[in-house]
Formats: sequence, structure tokens, C-alpha cells
Amino acid sequence: MDKFGLKALVPLIRQEDHESAQTYDSSMTLGADLSSMLHSLGIPRDSKRHKVLYTFQSPWAETSRSEVEPRFFIPESFTNIPEVLQSQSTPPCFNSVQEDHQRVALFQDETLFYLFYKHPGTVIQELTYLELRKRNWRYHKTLKAWLTKDPKMEPAVSADGLSERGSYVFFDPQRWEKCQRDFLLFYNAIM
Repeated sequence: MDKFGLKALVPLIRQEDHESAQTYDSSMTLGADLSSMLHSLGIPRDSKRHKVLYTFQSPWAETSRSEVEPRFFIPESFTNIPEVLQSQSTPPCFNSVQEDHQRVALFQDETLFYLFYKHPGTVIQELTYLELRKRNWRYHKTLKAWLTKDPKMEPAVSADGLSERGSYVFFDPQRWEKCQRDFLLFYNAIM
């Protein structure tokens, strides 16, 4: 084991072992002096780029994620658009049931699903529930998912009148997409 440990490394660094020093590149152990390369790279000695070379360890040195991620900013023209949800510095709040009910009616289905799952136990969840019901979506209590009948196909009602089999469009909150399935729906399982 000493052959690959620090005991074997010290003679290589000091270049005491002439036989291995000829076959071993000591710059791999000691590193390379980049300041000698300044002239060939065309970097003046007093520039800011010259000071970077003092702190440069290696192209393989680990860096933190914050050093790698680019910096960005949101242009002021994007934040000052009137009557857009994210235009204020505070997030939008839903505090007036009358106004919010009118606003909720303007949203697309996906936005309503987002609000339903994002705000559990709040007035906005109830408002989105009511709006989705108006749009013929039903919440399945067991599956904890929204579904609606496929408008192209009429489901077949069972003889006892407690269920129906047909093609339904489900909203999958895990994959955040609508998918169509043949399904046996029991009426007592939906809200």
C-alpha cells in the first residue's frame, strides 16, 4: 500500500528517485505555474484577468452550484404590467368572494386545478370547486382526482342505476395532464 500512499509521493515531488522522475510528469503533482503563460495568452500583468490566475486551482476543481448558475433579473417593464396577477410585489390574494368568483370564472381548467390543489381548505378552493362543477368536472373521493365525461361518447348506465361505464377524461395531478380512460363510475364516489 505504501507504493500508492504519501510515502511514495514525497520522493516523486522532491524528484529524489531519478528513475521514476524521468517517467513521471511532476507537473501533475506540483501543478503548473500559469503566470508563465500570461505572455503567450496575451494577458497584461496588471489586468483583472491576471489576478484570476492566482486563484485558479485546476479545470477539474469542484465548484459550488451557486458559482455555476447564471445570474438573472426580471426587467422592470415585466413587473409593472397593470392588472396581471404577478404584477404587484405581493402575491395575489383572494379576499372578496364576489370579485373572486367572477375572476375564477375566467380561468382555464388547468389554472383552476392549480388553485384547487395549491390552496386546500380555503375559500379559493371552494370557488374553484364550484367553477369546475359548472364545467361538468366531478371530484372522485377515492381516487382524489377530477374527471368528466367524454363529450363524444355517452356512458352506459347499469341496471341498478348506481353506476355507469363509459369513457372519461381524468386530470392527473401527478403528471399534470388530462388523460382519457374507460372507467366504471359509481355515483356515490363522486362529489
